[in-house]
Parts: sequence; structure tokens; C-alpha cells
Amino acid sequence: MEEEGTFVDRLPSELLLTIFLLVQLSDDDKTEDQNDEDSDSGGETPSLPAEVLVSHVSRYWRATALGAATLWRTMRISVESPFDKLQAYVARSGALVPLHFQVDLRHSAGAKHDINVETTRMKLDMVFAERERWQRMRIHTHRECADFPLFTRLYELGAAPLLERLVLCVDDVDANSLATAHLRSDDLEQILTSGCPKLRVLRLRGLSTHFFRPSLKTVTTLYIEQTRGLFLGFAGFRGLLTSAPQLTHLSVHDTLVDDTEEEWPLHIPAVFSSIPMPRLTSLRLALLGSGQPLESGILLALSAPRLAALVVKNPTYAGLTPFATSPGSASKYPLLRSLTFCEYDYNSAERLRPLAEALPGVTHFTRLTSSYSEPSVLLMLAGAWVDIGHRKTMAGDSDSGSELWVELHTINTTLDICDLPLLRRAVERRIRVGFPLRVVRLPQAVFDEADEEDEEDMVYLRENLQVFEPLRAMERWPPGEEHDPEDNLFT
Repeated sequence: MEEEGTFVDRLPSELLLTIFLLVQLSDDDKTEDQNDEDSDSGGETPSLPAEVLVSHVSRYWRATALGAATLWRTMRISVESPFDKLQAYVARSGALVPLHFQVDLRHSAGAKHDINVETTRMKLDMVFAERERWQRMRIHTHRECADFPLFTRLYELGAAPLLERLVLCVDDVDANSLATAHLRSDDLEQILTSGCPKLRVLRLRGLSTHFFRPSLKTVTTLYIEQTRGLFLGFAGFRGLLTSAPQLTHLSVHDTLVDDTEEEWPLHIPAVFSSIPMPRLTSLRLALLGSGQPLESGILLALSAPRLAALVVKNPTYAGLTPFATSPGSASKYPLLRSLTFCEYDYNSAERLRPLAEALPGVTHFTRLTSSYSEPSVLLMLAGAWVDIGHRKTMAGDSDSGSELWVELHTINTTLDICDLPLLRRAVERRIRVGFPLRVVRLPQAVFDEADEEDEEDMVYLRENLQVFEPLRAMERWPPGEEHDPEDNLFT
């Protein structure tokens, strides 16, 4: 019910608009899966976008919403979305506000496949006509078809002078489109060749990595993901990275090489540090489907002296050992402070030890795994890495001599409640050797399940750690960046 003169209708329009934008931002933070659940929730009415909801509360709210061009800058185009809705958003966004487009031509699971081709073409024409106002563009499609081009339109498109973030995801390309794409397959710059001088964030997923690449000269954050059976190979990977001189954050979720066709040049001296990445500060790797030690291959090939954070998902012991045991590895990444393993543990302190020696400056260690085995990092910190022969040389004192990860002060780890005594031993020993831990975060279940038998350990940990709290979520990547709903392959 509309009640003119209520408190909210006396709020200044500037403050009201700020609230609207915050609500919209919260709505945009949803993942695609959450949005799909909202729209397919058992026949219920799909949730409306925040900007539409607030414009139907009162005349004052509506006037404020319709008068704010920035509130209508984000436009979602799908097979089912109405053309008149896109027209309304473009009109309400004015003529000067930079635009955010999300084009998703994939069919939802329950959608009919008899799309109105002409209407969809009209929507795409309107999107591409606003090219000079693109600030963020996200394009998804299952298949690029010559009779209904989407990605190939980017080949001949003019400059996108305001474009800052670009997401390109395509799973397949038909034969005719593939013939067109192959003509540019050897070019480093394949799309938007007239220029996108402000492009900073680029996500290449599926075949876009091979056939729909813009210039990488200004890109600072690059995602290479799921190249769908086509392999970059070492030469292609190196060529891609060396064309991005400003690259600061790199995420690779891919196979990269075909084991039957190519061997990664792991032991060739000329390859060592042959990929110059002078600005790179954070690196994520999930190198799935290969039997080769690609994690080590990349770490050895990169020259990235400013690298500060490394995330590795689903590695193998064999995948990391060549780097850990390589001569000079301990000085290769002198600024690396944060190390994260996803779905992996070394299973023993002795196995973890070489990597700890190769990355000696780690201050933050995170282990996220569904395994209930004892965390090898706690075994190491509790002194299990000190073998019998080493103990004898230390006159019976297992806590003297050299210590691993002397700067380590923060641990985030999955942990079973039965491993609390091990955690306590690790904390006690680090205090004893003069390198105390300060922050430990564990799953909420550990705090919920702790009973009287665990009370003594819990009290000790609370008293001897500056922070002892539940592990809420994996840190956003890149560190400090805004939430990206597309970033769902590592979580």
C-alpha cells in the first residue's frame, strides 16, 4: 500500500539512490546457480531485479529510480528475455552512462528450444549498437553458428573505448564458423582489433581462448579456463602470457597439453624462467587431466619475482616435486607469502618439507579439502618433519636447529575434531621454538562439535592465539577484488 509522507518518502533522493544501488549490488553478487534456482523454483514467480522492485513501491521511489541512469546500466539478455525490456533499460540508462551487458544464449534446463530467432537477433543488434558504451560485457553460448553469429560479430566490430571487463564463454563452434575462426587462429589479437584500451579483466573460457581473443596489452587479470579439447601447448601458453605485459593476476583452469602429442619442456634449461611476468603477484592453477607435472612446469618457466600468492587445486605430489627439488627454487619466488591448496594434502610432513624449503617465506597457509586425514602442515609444525638422523645431530633436542616456515603466522584449514590435540602440539611447539602462530581458522563444525573432552585444548588455543575462529569462506580472488559470480571453478 502506498503511503505518501512516510519516513522513507522523506529520505533525500541521493540517500535513497545509494540504498537502491547497494540492494542491486547484493542482488548482482548471486551466483548463476542461485539465479537459476530463483527463476526455476517450482513454478513460483521468478524474483524481479532490484531496480524493478524499488520502482514499484511508491511514486517517490519510482521517480527516484527512473531518474537514476546508473540503476539501469546492467542489462541481462537471454533467449527468453523480452525485447521491450531491453529497449526500456537502454532508454532509462540515458546516453552517457557506461553499460554492463550480460548476454546468455544458453537454454535453461526446462526451456523450450523453439526460440524466436528474429527477436533474438534484434536484441543482439541493440547490444552491439551500444559498443562505444560497453564497460562490462559477458557473453555465454553453447555453440557459435554461422547462421546466427554472436562471437564472430566481434571480429569486425569497431573500438570499445570504455570496455574494462570482458567474459567470453563458448563451448562449441560449427564448421562454417570454425573456418572463419581458423583464418585468425594464429593472431594474438583476434577480436576488437580497433582497440579496447581500458580492458583490465579478461575471462576466456572454452573455445574463446583459441579463436576469440582481444588484445592483452592492458589486461591485468586473466582467466584461462576449460579449452574444450583444444590444447594451448607450451608455445601457445607462453605466447599468450608474453602478450600481456601488465598481467598482475593469472588463473589457469585447464589441461594445456595433450599428453599423447606433447611433453612439457620441464628439463630444458632454456625454458627455465623463459616467461617474463614482472608484475605478476597472484597465481591460481588447476591443471586437470594431464599426467605431466604441469604445476612444476609452470612454476619453473615463469619469471615472476613479485609473486606473493599461489593457489593450487587438485595437484599431485609428482606435480609439485620437480619444482620443490629444483636447484635455486628457494630463491625463485622471494616475495611469496600466501599458499593455498584446494582438495589436496601432502599426507605426511616429510613430503611437505621440500616445498616448505622451496617457498621459505610463507606467512599464510590455507588447506581446503574434504579429506579427514591429519593435516600435514600441523604434523610439520608439530615437529614430525625432523627425522631420526637429524634429531641425533641436534643433541637430542628436536626443537633446536633450523625451522621450516619461520614467518608462518596464519593457518586456515579443514580439520576433524579428533585432530585438536595435534593442533595444540603444533601451537605449543611453535611458541617453544620462538615462531608462534597468531591466527588459526577451522571449520564451524569443529567449534560446534567440541565437548567437555575437548575443552582443555579449546581453552589453550583461545588463550595462546590472537585469533581462533571459524573459517567462513575461501578468500576472494584476486585478493581484495569485488565478488565475481563467474568465478566458480576453484570454490
